[in-house]
Amino acid sequence: MAKRKIYSAFISSVYESLRDERSEVIDCLLDHSVFPVCMEHFTSAASQKFNDIEKRIDESDFLILILGRKYGSTDENGVSWTEREYEYARQQQKPMVALFCDELIALRRCENIENLTADEKKQINFSNRIGFGREITGEMTIHKIITQFISDCDFSQCSGWVRGERILSDVSLSKWRDAHKAWNVEGKWYHVHVSPDDMSYIRTGTIFIRQNFDPENYKKIEFDGLNYNARYDPSDNELVENKLKRTHWTGTYHIDDNGNMFGIFMAKREFSGSFGEYKVDRGTRRGIHDFMLDISKNAEPDMLQGEFHDEAPSPKFGLIYAFRSREKLLDYLIKNFKEVLENSQ
Repeated sequence: MAKRKIYSAFISSVYESLRDERSEVIDCLLDHSVFPVCMEHFTSAASQKFNDIEKRIDESDFLILILGRKYGSTDENGVSWTEREYEYARQQQKPMVALFCDELIALRRCENIENLTADEKKQINFSNRIGFGREITGEMTIHKIITQFISDCDFSQCSGWVRGERILSDVSLSKWRDAHKAWNVEGKWYHVHVSPDDMSYIRTGTIFIRQNFDPENYKKIEFDGLNYNARYDPSDNELVENKLKRTHWTGTYHIDDNGNMFGIFMAKREFSGSFGEYKVDRGTRRGIHDFMLDISKNAEPDMLQGEFHDEAPSPKFGLIYAFRSREKLLDYLIKNFKEVLENSQ
């Protein structure tokens, strides 16, 4: 059975003078199984808290604006908190509905603007910016306006909640990714396998890493790798990989909070050969990979370093280095293994 989504609406308005309207909006939202998000517990003077308000708007599916006669408390720049919430939601392209209450309707129809207070003039200017405002009348009640808005809303563009767990909005996901760059290993890598037990053992190739880079899934990743016997051609300053001597391997891995990445791989070797004193036949075998990510700084990794352990009957142990570009891989190999590569077959 498909999981049922629950959507949420951020309610923006001054509080004291619009309590009844806010209560009616909340009741209507709950009737439609929409969760109301309110910020009464934040004081208007706490300007440092607006980033918390932004977070709540990011996580909400749409915004409901309730406007009365009062412009409301303002920040140090003279902008009301309601207008800031509206402007931020507009920038994030949140679906919105704006309710114009009786007192605002009367204020907007006032003919003698000069007699109004500065606060009232600001409220008129603010409401004039909102071309989609809906006037509350005896015929068009709050319940009807909200019901119509929800009926017309394109929920395919909304994240919603699934079984009590929030699916992040694009904005929230982008912020999360910016804060977790060190764990982002998705993409194509160029690797080398080397062994301190057999310096002639050098394999290069590619790794395709698949990773759902979101808070719920990023720690589980999948590897799809190819290894080739390789040699270095100094005339062209290039790696020459023997495509006939290939090993294809895949594996599922897990990253922990400290950057340790561990998994079991299944490899299909397509040729026979030797590794030190061991004869290595073609065929399928398993092994273990153990990597370490540098999470000491919030930067996307451009190098992976780890170990491999092949299982018996032809056990092998060695080191793996993987790079985002083939050029960096080549630089590393020339610096550390040039002579061995030149003598490899």
